Amino acid sequence: MILLFNMLLQNVEMADVLRSEGKIYVVVVIFLLILAALFIYLYRIEKKIDRLKNK
Repeated sequence: MILLFNMLLQNVEMADVLRSEGKIYVVVVIFLLILAALFIYLYRIEKKIDRLKNK
């Protein structure tokens, strides 16, 4: 637990570079798009399973 906390407090060089160049927003947007697509996919599968279960 202490090791994990210590790792989170360290400065990450790659994140600093991305943040300074403004590219961190691109990374965040892509991550959010992937996450949204995953939730939509899971929602659609859930609806299909419910529809098959009701038949």
